[in-house]
Amino acid sequence: MKKNILILSVVAFLAVGLASCSKYEEGPNISFRSKEARLTNNWGIESVTVNGVELAEKPFYAKQKHYIYPDGSYRLTIIDPVTLEAENVQGNWTMYDKGRRLTLVQNTFTGVPDTTVDYKILKLFEQQLWIRSADNAVEYHFVPYDEKGNDE
Repeated sequence: MKKNILILSVVAFLAVGLASCSKYEEGPNISFRSKEARLTNNWGIESVTVNGVELAEKPFYAKQKHYIYPDGSYRLTIIDPVTLEAENVQGNWTMYDKGRRLTLVQNTFTGVPDTTVDYKILKLFEQQLWIRSADNAVEYHFVPYDEKGNDE
């Protein structure tokens, strides 16, 4: 009987311990793909809140596409709502803090690093990415975007 109680205690302890050690606030707890493999994708904005206000339908955000490549490069495409011309911003990405944080470095048009933005990764699935700016003012929810212009 004491042996059964000991086994149940150990199992309960492990279950509580594993549940509380999630890498990301919103999951997943376990994944068979590396965090880098889940991050590298073509992402479209599903939701963006700035200081608590939803702005995903605004033209500046609605057509944005974020391309995160396995080699550490990054491209942001913004469609001008008036001229419908695309503007591409190039840069690099780095994960740090054991994959809990993401830094995006945007380059000038001459390729010189210009702007650095840090994010906390809230959720990192193959089909979902949620990040929040370091100052907690902006939160993005992304879903995959294929090159044909359709959400997957």
